[in-house]
Amino acid sequence: MANIYNFNHFNDLNSFNTIELILLSLLFLSIGSLTSLVIYRLSPHSSEKINLFFPRSFCPNCNKSIQLIFLIPLIGYLLQKGICRSCKSKISIFYPVTELIFFLMGIYLIFLYGISEYSLFLFLIFTFFYILFFLDLKFYFLPISINILLILSGFVSNYFFYIFIDEQLYLFNISALSFSLYGFILGYMSLWVVNFIFKSIYNKDGIGGGDFILFGAIGSIFGPVSLPLILFLGSLLGSISYIFYKDKFKEGLPLGSFLILGSLFYFIFKNSELLGFSIVI
Repeated sequence: MANIYNFNHFNDLNSFNTIELILLSLLFLSIGSLTSLVIYRLSPHSSEKINLFFPRSFCPNCNKSIQLIFLIPLIGYLLQKGICRSCKSKISIFYPVTELIFFLMGIYLIFLYGISEYSLFLFLIFTFFYILFFLDLKFYFLPISINILLILSGFVSNYFFYIFIDEQLYLFNISALSFSLYGFILGYMSLWVVNFIFKSIYNKDGIGGGDFILFGAIGSIFGPVSLPLILFLGSLLGSISYIFYKDKFKEGLPLGSFLILGSLFYFIFKNSELLGFSIVI
């Protein structure tokens, strides 16, 4: 069965002409810019008068609307030399770095998989992971709307395209829908049970509800068997980070961010056949 782990990689950009590559580059840069906007506007520190659609982009320091030419990804930042033209305050480097990351990720994915359902869903899931990672890292906040979109991405990518379906399907003789469903249930319930036990002992939550849903979403993508290793990797990375940045995490570890990192490492290892195993049918 064809999936992301045995896909015959495209490994060629020569099939795209210069105009197509320019348009694709602008698209990836623009999605990166939009992602930065979503992170800022979904954050708990954002004003109640601000939503994803209104008002138009503005400087968070002086509240002046940004001219259209300065909204061009990367170019706008360079033209302003990293400072607001109105109040001369520094523009966060997070914005151009995010745009550049999305550009590189987009080009890398079409280099590997061409324009296909593989590159589409990988880019989509990467986008949701990116948003959730920084919202949790900065604000300990995992919005349910993005979590739900991530869950839907897992179910759709596996049920219709079998993108992340692997040997687990044969191990347990389950359908593609069950693969994602069992992954979601196991991911959600495992952290819920851990938190229930913790709360019974200490009379307070040890894990946020958003983490339950996120881990369920990860399960819907990678399936139930992947979850123990992803949880281990996430916990290991979180523990190492706490050792070196103890002062930064005085309020607690952003578990969701480290679960996302664990998922990315799992995918890299799995896709590199470092976690591969053979099944005799």
